[in-house]
Amino acid sequence: MRLALYGFMGAGKSALGKALARRLGYSFIDLDEAIEQNTGQSIAQIFKEKGEIGFRKIEHQTLKDFIKKNLDNVVLSLGGGTIIQPTNRQLLALRQYKKIYLNVAVPVLIERLKKEKNKRPLIQTIPEQDLAAYINALFISRQAVYEQNADLKINIAQENFDQALEKLYLHLNLN
Repeated sequence: MRLALYGFMGAGKSALGKALARRLGYSFIDLDEAIEQNTGQSIAQIFKEKGEIGFRKIEHQTLKDFIKKNLDNVVLSLGGGTIIQPTNRQLLALRQYKKIYLNVAVPVLIERLKKEKNKRPLIQTIPEQDLAAYINALFISRQAVYEQNADLKINIAQENFDQALEKLYLHLNLN
């Protein structure tokens, strides 16, 4: 089985993906980490030098290169904007990835992202007083695509990490 976790930044895709892959005995790939390894640059550096458009091109090529490997038994953690690009959705469909949307309520995301602002290129330059409004607006702009492309939607806002992992695992109907 091929699983692709997606959702807004701060939803827990990487952490839950690693734990889920371990539990399933699958390989785990974090797309952002793969981009950093392939380019020798951090995501923040890429954003600074090439902007979001340049980053999205690199992201697409990295996903394309990974998809070509045609691996089974893999959990792939996508970046928050990866699924927004139609060409990326086509790549995932080509290899029959089960797309899992990790849905977290905006107020929870805002609290998480306030703590991680310096690690998130999309919000690093947003003034503190505008951060909540920016996150809310970006979430709303992506929400329809997130919802429409999910093979499985998991609401995990209220759970702690272990509960969220268990909920995700149980929804996969693998036990």
